[in-house]
Amino acid sequence: MSLDADIDDLIEFVPCSLCDFSGFETVRPPSYPAGLSRQNLLEIYSASSDHVLFDAMVRCSGCGLIYLNPRVRADLIIESYSNAADPTFIDQNEERVKTFERSLRQLARRQGFAPDGTKRILDIGCAGGAFPKAAQNLGFEAVGVEPSRWLVEKGRELYGLDLRQGLLKDQHFPDCSFDLASLWDVIEHLPDPNEVIAEVHRILKPDGLLIVNYPDYGSVARKVLGNKWPMLLSVHLTYFTRTTILKFMQNHGFEVIEIKPFWQTLQLGYVLKRAGAYFSVFKFLGALAKQLKLHRIPITYNIGQSFLLARRSS
Repeated sequence: MSLDADIDDLIEFVPCSLCDFSGFETVRPPSYPAGLSRQNLLEIYSASSDHVLFDAMVRCSGCGLIYLNPRVRADLIIESYSNAADPTFIDQNEERVKTFERSLRQLARRQGFAPDGTKRILDIGCAGGAFPKAAQNLGFEAVGVEPSRWLVEKGRELYGLDLRQGLLKDQHFPDCSFDLASLWDVIEHLPDPNEVIAEVHRILKPDGLLIVNYPDYGSVARKVLGNKWPMLLSVHLTYFTRTTILKFMQNHGFEVIEIKPFWQTLQLGYVLKRAGAYFSVFKFLGALAKQLKLHRIPITYNIGQSFLLARRSS
């Protein structure tokens, strides 16, 4: 693959995260913006980035996993997330807390996972603390880990939570520390998902639960929207399907209990803003909603996200 000399030192080729094979076929060629710089990339790689996909998307010739290759260097991604500040993302926390409370109540009904004074929850990539806050509201002891210094400070300020800045591997949690771990809209951002899930396995108690919420490349929304699917972002490094994520979890000693579509609630204005990056009509609708003071109305939607629940089995 021929690469622009200005881009070459900012990207890296990587093997497949699922089978470690280096062979692939290109699904979508790269379309790097002219003059893309290191500073541009550091600004782009934030958790709620609305920058559409410009990296090459490939399919592993060994197992079929869809991922970005080549992609932005891992050290640049981590540096960017560590320095990210995102007031717009934080502004949606109230709706996220409600969504997460609903998910935890459903988990109690389906799996009997309810607070009993001892259960500990770890949220990885916790952003401004919405899921730890929801867990705390329902009576769990909750801890969050997040690379963004700004988001951690805001979450602590808003909720007084135990939020820890940095990567999971740097926290040095003891073995079997938690009853449940969660990665909400996180696994697709990870430069090395194997490292993170292996660490999750270590710190979960026997039979501990793992929640993974992810953009499903095999979803109806992706198939219908094609290249206009809003989950096609350069900050999303890996695109799992039901088949590939089942295999990934099995590789790491997890038994998948359920996979289902995930319905999220956010404010109308925020959703229209994100959709406006793909369909110009949504920019108009977003401006109209704000003018009519409808932009803060909560809406529940699914655009191809899936919810996976797994149990540590070995």
